[in-house]
Amino acid sequence: MESLVDQKLTRSIGISNFNAQLIMDLLRYARIPPATLQIEHHPYLTQPDLVRYAQKSGIAVTAYSSFGPQSFVELEMEAAKRAPLLLEHPDIKSIAQDHGKAPSQVLLRWATQRGIAVIPKSNNPNRLAMNLDVLGFDLTEDEIKTISGLNQGLRFNNPPRYGFDLPNFA
Repeated sequence: MESLVDQKLTRSIGISNFNAQLIMDLLRYARIPPATLQIEHHPYLTQPDLVRYAQKSGIAVTAYSSFGPQSFVELEMEAAKRAPLLLEHPDIKSIAQDHGKAPSQVLLRWATQRGIAVIPKSNNPNRLAMNLDVLGFDLTEDEIKTISGLNQGLRFNNPPRYGFDLPNFA
């Protein structure tokens, strides 16, 4: 990947699903450090130590699956089917109502206000527009703590649970 930067075919290098130990290892020998780390991140999986380490190391964090189980229900994942939907969680709904926003906007703002980029997906133009409208309000520290307090270490993107072997190229 570094040669692609050298050839000016890309400006930056990103990594995905790395834990802190893998990042530490990479930073020991990488000539060009990664610009971003993409991870599963939502109130049920906040990964605070990893986020803090990446940000301290100058690596921007990008969250996928910001809506938690909602992102995995369509994939027929049992863990996602059993988990309460964040968009329906009473704390999220209450905070959304207090701000006159949708629960999805509160979840995205919770991440962005903490310096984490988000990449929500939707095919619905109204939801796409709503997802973009998350910078016009701020959550209070107490609201951020309430949302962060939902952390259960609940990971949905877990390849060993997919039911088939994935090749390891390392």
